Amino acid sequence: MKLKKEFSDFYKAIRISSETNALREKRRVLQEDIESKLPDILKKHDISITKSDIKMIDQGSYKYNTTIIDDVVDRDVAVIIPLDITKNDDPRKIKGYLRDSINIASRTVYIKEPCVRASYYENEREWLHIDLPLYARYDEKLYLARGKETSSNFSWENADPVGLNDYLCEKINGNAQLRRIICYIKKWRNEKYSSTENDHEIPPSIGLTLLACDCFSALSTDDSDDDLRSLQKTMKSILNKFSIKKDQNGEIISASLNCYLPVSPYTDVFIKMKESKTHMITFYKRFSKAVANLTSAVQLESEHDAGEYVQKVLGPVFIVPAKEAVAAAAQNRREHSFGD
Repeated sequence: MKLKKEFSDFYKAIRISSETNALREKRRVLQEDIESKLPDILKKHDISITKSDIKMIDQGSYKYNTTIIDDVVDRDVAVIIPLDITKNDDPRKIKGYLRDSINIASRTVYIKEPCVRASYYENEREWLHIDLPLYARYDEKLYLARGKETSSNFSWENADPVGLNDYLCEKINGNAQLRRIICYIKKWRNEKYSSTENDHEIPPSIGLTLLACDCFSALSTDDSDDDLRSLQKTMKSILNKFSIKKDQNGEIISASLNCYLPVSPYTDVFIKMKESKTHMITFYKRFSKAVANLTSAVQLESEHDAGEYVQKVLGPVFIVPAKEAVAAAAQNRREHSFGD
């Protein structure tokens, strides 16, 4: 099977397989601050909750065990509180109270449109941020607090973070090859968008994860997983979901890809990217190039040559095996050499 060892080594190199002590400690202290300070802050604004009312659950890649190593570790932890959203109809204020409960010198805390972010720095470089989407539990439903601090566009959006967790865990847990494929695709994204600063230009992780689950092709050879062919077929199936338009010269003038949350609010996860035509065109072109390179890798006999094409997709952490002739010659010398 082609590049079996190389894919195995690559997966071990990029994956955060378990929560490190540092991440566990940051999350623990953050939760303690929220539980101890948020009730008092809310009480000043005539909102009564207790410490035990506050629920915090992991979301995103840590929950699905698909986190990969990156320059900045990204973690999502939902904060759920009981709240009458008819009396407290401005989610920006409630997000401000959450921010105030964790705003200390060792963190940089600010409000984003879908969450409150706590960032951590070492030597003036960010190494971790924990996003805290805030949900109100009201009338047996959950509502996500949306809106930046000063934005005129804000709302309580009906949402189901627990249902999304359950949906993806059911798909991924027990399917080791799918979990690897998701990690490979996320690594492709990180490589190709490493210099992009605008979040709306970057395909969201949840979108790539959902698409990988929907388009996954399980492939094996001789009772062993064939990750190269599985990755190529999965990404090709995702590529086929794009709708593109070309002008009379064959140039792509628009590209679109729909991917909806499987639970409330059932929104298109690429909606922010679609605010700019160029973002989706760039996404399509980069993804198309990755599929072309993987297709070449599948078709080539040489492991070395195939590995070079895979490296173009996944980056330099993927190690290209030595040329077969060189490797064979080296082995031959070892077998026929005699020590003193």
